[in-house]
Amino acid sequence: MIYMGSVADARANRNYRVLPNGAGFWRSELVTVEGGPQAFLVEQDPHSVVLPHFHFEDEFQVVIGGSGLLGRHALHPGFVHYAAKHTGYGPLTAGADGLAYLTLRAVLDLGAHFLPEERQRMQPALRRNLFGSGAHPQHAGKDAIHRLHTRSVVPPQADGVAAWLLDVAPKTPVELPPPTGGDRFMLVTTGALSIGGTLAASLSTIFVPQDERDFDLGAGDQGVALLVVQFARENVAAASHADRC
Repeated sequence: MIYMGSVADARANRNYRVLPNGAGFWRSELVTVEGGPQAFLVEQDPHSVVLPHFHFEDEFQVVIGGSGLLGRHALHPGFVHYAAKHTGYGPLTAGADGLAYLTLRAVLDLGAHFLPEERQRMQPALRRNLFGSGAHPQHAGKDAIHRLHTRSVVPPQADGVAAWLLDVAPKTPVELPPPTGGDRFMLVTTGALSIGGTLAASLSTIFVPQDERDFDLGAGDQGVALLVVQFARENVAAASHADRC
């Protein structure tokens, strides 16, 4: 089943939270499905620090505003981070203007496990962090010279994990990269996307399970820039895990 959510609609459930170390942030829920996908927006306070941690599920994070650091990596709009389950990362340090990023998961996760305090809860897994940038185009889709331009943001991995940015001219069909992995999220970064006749505006997320292929995509009147993130094929991920245990 396809699930959609948008930052604009999620503002209605925006709530403020404070971590044990005193770091404050706003959180807005875009998609929350028990046993299914999850998408939410985090807006960290200026100079706040989310300490190193890990999760029980794979995730992508996409910076959409502000600045900061992820470990030693400089963060800016368009930066993409993939963290496999049971993989530590951080700290996430917000700059003077705060830091805003979307977290996208194919399977809902209930919270962070901080390091080193909860290291004993880490399970054997294929641990990795992947990074990419340029997922926020300098030119909106309406300025696209070509009918469709696709650029790799996170190079495809052996198990299917990948991310691409598509820049599509106005009122033209959107052709996604061939499915080489598992479930996907699509994020409209600029412009608008028509999916099965429903219009998804800028900063909308669309979850597409790997067995869902029967839908039509098209760029809106101003074109669309679309980030597509792809999770691992479960059978390949499990095999890789088995090889490394």
